Amino acid sequence: AGPAPPPPAPPPRRADPAWLVWGLAAGAAAVMLALSFGTLGLYSALPSPWSEAQNVSYIALSRLGWPVGLSAVAYLCFSGQAPLVNGLLSWWPLQVFGKLTFAAYIVHPVVMYGVNYSTTAPIEFSDIWFAKSFTSFLAWASLLALLLWLLAEKPAANLLALALGRLGLKG
Repeated sequence: AGPAPPPPAPPPRRADPAWLVWGLAAGAAAVMLALSFGTLGLYSALPSPWSEAQNVSYIALSRLGWPVGLSAVAYLCFSGQAPLVNGLLSWWPLQVFGKLTFAAYIVHPVVMYGVNYSTTAPIEFSDIWFAKSFTSFLAWASLLALLLWLLAEKPAANLLALALGRLGLKG
């Protein structure tokens, strides 16, 4: 007997209805914008105009809302329903930025702790202090993220690709 015939191709994916695509896009945008800017100016007044129940609800639900909105955007990109968003997120400068942001997020508390506790002088909060602190935290966290990527993440990815290639699992 000869070689087995190739398996049949899967049926083409059915496109989602336009109302679903637009609904997901609008819902994701609304949730993510509300979570990003919903508390704008809230903490500039003391006492806070929000009650404790409102604060607790916002904090608890924002931990759920952000991944739901992000999942909707990811679904639209993966299914080919949002080519402009997918093209923007796939643009090479944003890929470089994306590789470093998670590591910067992970190391920034260590950076803040190191910078804030490296002096014995009391902190005098001002606009200049916030600007200098933010800039130094960003610079140090970005530098540490780059070092982590160069010394840990990239070599580990290379070793994984080599191992998968030897096992015949690399596509």
